[in-house]
Amino acid sequence: MLDPLIQFCTSTTGLFWLVLSSDLSIAVAYFAIPITMAVVLRERRDDIPYRWLWTLFVLFIVACGLTHSAHVLSAATGVEYLRVQAAMNLFCAVTSVGTAVAFAFILPQIKLLPSPAQQRAALEKLVSERTGEKDQLIREINHRVGNQLQIVSSLINIESRKTDNAEALDMLSRLKTELDKMAYEHVERSKVDYLRYGVSAPDGTITPTPKAAALTA
Repeated sequence: MLDPLIQFCTSTTGLFWLVLSSDLSIAVAYFAIPITMAVVLRERRDDIPYRWLWTLFVLFIVACGLTHSAHVLSAATGVEYLRVQAAMNLFCAVTSVGTAVAFAFILPQIKLLPSPAQQRAALEKLVSERTGEKDQLIREINHRVGNQLQIVSSLINIESRKTDNAEALDMLSRLKTELDKMAYEHVERSKVDYLRYGVSAPDGTITPTPKAAALTA
């Protein structure tokens, strides 16, 4: 069973079909690759640097596929299409040399492009810096709000000592009570990591932030 197969593959007919199928398979692959690359280029146009180099590489692969197609045509018909093969070979040579030269000139610039790991590290550093600035700003806001509440509370105490009017004293007392509640709630909320636990509404319900929802998911 194996011997006839070996004899066929080593015969002139077998070698002919082997070369023909190989060239055909290579040509199909060479045409499929640039189609995929062209789709990627169209969908991710803004994310791909040196689009002209990408396009040149696509043309180079297509040219290689055309040379193998010319071989398949000649082998299938038994006629050597010298003009067709010469034209395909010339096109392939021009695109090959052009792509090689372009890569040689552009390689120093490609080396300077940041890698995904470098971009991720730079982004994480920037996020960390901005988060630190945000935290400092929030602490400053909390400190100033607390100071303002304390000033208002002190003013109410001063006004309470200056008046003997029962209605005014009652109003100032209720105002002082509500203000003390606000000050206490402000202090307690200032201690909470709102990015992790969310922000509570006046009615006591918790509205999770995106980070809080991600942590609890």
